[in-house]
Amino acid sequence: MAVLKHLLSCFIVCVTLQAQAQIFKQKTNPEALYNQAVQETKQGHYGKAIELSRQALAAQPDFIDQELLLGRLYMLTKQYDLSRKYIKQVLMKNPTYRDAYHYAINVELSSGRYEEALCFADEALYHFPGSLEFMLKKLGILDVQHKVYQGNNLAATLMDKYPQDTLVKRAYIEHHMVSGRYYQQLGNNGMARQSYDKVLEADPRNAEAREAGLAVALKTGNYSGALDQVNDALVSSPGSYDLLMRKMSILQEQHDYANALSVLQEILRKYPSDGKVRALETSLRMEAAAYYTNTDPLSLYQGVLEKNPGNREALDKVITWCMVRGNYREAMVWINRGLKNSPNDTKLLTLKLDALEADRKFSTAADLAGLLYQRSPNPSLKERFIFLQTQSGREFLAQQQNDLALATFERGLDMSPEDTTLLDLTANTYIAMKDNNAALRVTEQALKYYPDNEKFLLKKSTLLAETGKYEEAAAIAASLASRHPNDARMNNNLTDLLLTSARVLMKADEFDLAKQPLRQVLAASPGNREALDYMINLQSATGQADSALWYAGKALEYYPNDRDLLLKKASVLQEMKDYNGAAAITGELSNRYPYTLKYKQAYISSLMAAGSAYQRNQQPDSALAAFNQVLALNSKDSLALLYSINILNGQQRYDSALAYADRGIKFYPGNENFQLKRAITLENKKDFAAAALAADSVVKINSTAANIDYHDYLESKTLKNQFGLYFLHSSYDYTDDKYNIATAEYRHFFRRGSYAFRLNYAGRQTGNGLQGEAEMYYTHNPKLYSYALLAYSNKVVFPQLRASYSLFKTFGKDLEVELGGRYLSLDSVTSFSAVTSVAKPFGDFWVNLRAYFISEEGDFNSSFNLTTRYYLNRRQDFVTLIAGLGTSPDDRSRLIQFPQLTGLLTHSVGAGYQKVFKYRTTVGLFGTWINQKVSDAAYRNQYDIYLVFQRKF
Repeated sequence: MAVLKHLLSCFIVCVTLQAQAQIFKQKTNPEALYNQAVQETKQGHYGKAIELSRQALAAQPDFIDQELLLGRLYMLTKQYDLSRKYIKQVLMKNPTYRDAYHYAINVELSSGRYEEALCFADEALYHFPGSLEFMLKKLGILDVQHKVYQGNNLAATLMDKYPQDTLVKRAYIEHHMVSGRYYQQLGNNGMARQSYDKVLEADPRNAEAREAGLAVALKTGNYSGALDQVNDALVSSPGSYDLLMRKMSILQEQHDYANALSVLQEILRKYPSDGKVRALETSLRMEAAAYYTNTDPLSLYQGVLEKNPGNREALDKVITWCMVRGNYREAMVWINRGLKNSPNDTKLLTLKLDALEADRKFSTAADLAGLLYQRSPNPSLKERFIFLQTQSGREFLAQQQNDLALATFERGLDMSPEDTTLLDLTANTYIAMKDNNAALRVTEQALKYYPDNEKFLLKKSTLLAETGKYEEAAAIAASLASRHPNDARMNNNLTDLLLTSARVLMKADEFDLAKQPLRQVLAASPGNREALDYMINLQSATGQADSALWYAGKALEYYPNDRDLLLKKASVLQEMKDYNGAAAITGELSNRYPYTLKYKQAYISSLMAAGSAYQRNQQPDSALAAFNQVLALNSKDSLALLYSINILNGQQRYDSALAYADRGIKFYPGNENFQLKRAITLENKKDFAAAALAADSVVKINSTAANIDYHDYLESKTLKNQFGLYFLHSSYDYTDDKYNIATAEYRHFFRRGSYAFRLNYAGRQTGNGLQGEAEMYYTHNPKLYSYALLAYSNKVVFPQLRASYSLFKTFGKDLEVELGGRYLSLDSVTSFSAVTSVAKPFGDFWVNLRAYFISEEGDFNSSFNLTTRYYLNRRQDFVTLIAGLGTSPDDRSRLIQFPQLTGLLTHSVGAGYQKVFKYRTTVGLFGTWINQKVSDAAYRNQYDIYLVFQRKF
């Protein structure tokens, strides 16, 4: 009992130590620590995550993902100096690590270091030109710094490039709201108003911008502008109490008491129970009465016109005062009254033009300006007409009425086809309508007037790219980049175009053409990651593995620890059949990142390729070593198991092959391949009973004809006995006698061959002939076997004694040679024969030439026999053709006449077919024609039919 307790204690200690070792191993594994740190971060356990991260970095100092996570954790815990340290380390190791730039910018923003944040944003845009997220980041930083002009340019660029992107639109609006508030704080109300107007252009319903703009307008005394804003807002909310009250207040501030009272009446109609409004009615009327009493010049001039409507001076004064006060619509009423009497009055028409423009009725104003220009062409009117057409088109664009905007711009271009603003707006409108071809035509028209205008050149380049003409687009971009070699925007634009051109060509499978733009990119920027990636892929795709390897090496000079590039280089080496070189790289990656599945799979792929190459080069030991490395990484790899089984079978290491087959069956119990390999291996071991059982399992998994046939074949190999019946019928053209022989046979198979006993029976008028035969085939080794036969009879029909022996030797290329002898004793005649033959297979054909050299009572003769077979069905069935010259001592149908036939010129031709059913039952039919020359003028013929039946059991 004490011994049992001692053993139990030892077992518990061992298990505990093993568990602790496993736990310690897991904890010290950098990848596992990293994953655990990520989970702790998600749960907000930042302190625990930092501790795990530091452990991971202590185990693997170059773990770049872990360094970035630690930098983020220090940022989350507001330890900005430490955070900044780890993030900078990451960027020094990998300047294109996108997430690192996000954290770097956030750290500097959080710590109020806006200039550093802006530097990181610019650096990110250098590595990721045109990146929307980093451009938005930069815009946010500029807003925090109140760098309004730079922010305006960047915001405008974003809106031009992404006009439909809601995120960009939101950022654009927020930028101008921030700018407006900033200018309000500075007291710069004009700039504030411009910012709020930009917001309203992008989002006409933005309540905050409308309120802020209105406040600015009121503060600066721009009541007409404020009134316009309120009126615009009332279009969408005509019954708004607040808007109506604000409109009344503005009219009151303008001393436009008539309209103020009108609005007040509208409010009273909509809100009759509002006491505040009723109280305002009295005070507003009292204020109006006091203001207009004998003081208001507008009222005085209006009074003059009431008494004398044709007084032109009074009319001009009334219009002027209305315009001064911003009452453009009232001014329009008086102008139209004047035009009824003088419709062609130039001054009134000019005043009307001013009023329409001031009231933002640009379309109507443009029509009027055009009419005035036709009457009196002058540069000033022309310029004004172009301006009004431009403003009118912009209004239509703001309302998304692109067709009307186009028509307006085109009217302006009819008068001034070289106007850059109209040309640019027209092209942009076509672009917004997705009609790039039309936009391109307009841009080309602009370049006819301004061939060196970089704005239009850049636009043309962009449009050419949009229409698929990348080469032309790149040529323009290259020209612009050469003018401004230090302009990152121009260089980035060229790079983008060349890369896009390469992508399109690659998509069209024009790999050789795609290389040219990529070479241009690399000439300007040798370290461009995307171009290097594409060049590696293209060189591989076009069979230029050496070039692909060169580009992979060049890329790794710029990005030495880049995992994807290392993997790509390994792929190229594998393509070049340098499997060991590929395995060295993938093996290192797999060791460095043991939990990253793709590196492990790549390593396995390299080892499998190396093993297959060793197999092809007849290096089985090296191949087996490679496959064992695969199985060490993945013990369930089916291909490695199958290939290993094949090699071991080839080396006759059948027990090892069986062990691998059993492992495959364990992992893949329903896979027929491993069961089949087990059966083949057992067959090679000559263990046919076990092989047949394995083949039966294959049939149960997949009962194909081939699998069933193989099972039948192996099953037949377990049968050791065979029963046979043979019948030979001979007839002659020179006698009515028939010569028939019936034979019964028993054969037993053993490991080295077989032996058989036969009984031959032939009936004659002279009596019944019986002959007993004993026959043996014996295999000495795979290249050498013997054949022996001994027969004895009662001499009635058969020779009294017959003996045969042959030794068969197989040489190279399956050439088989026979040497042997024959003995016959018949009546008083004794015959000795030497036998030799040569046999050779040719695919499914088999040819045998046998010669007999016969000595009979001092006479010497020879006989020759040529046999050909064509095998079918795994060499089980065959069709045969036989030709003979002379009478051989193996010819059973003529042995009884052997002494009489010796020396006669004899020809024979035979044919036959033998069929095996399920490797057990054999049937055959053979026929022979024999022609003998008896004398110079006499021939006789013999006809043989031979039937065969055999059955294994």
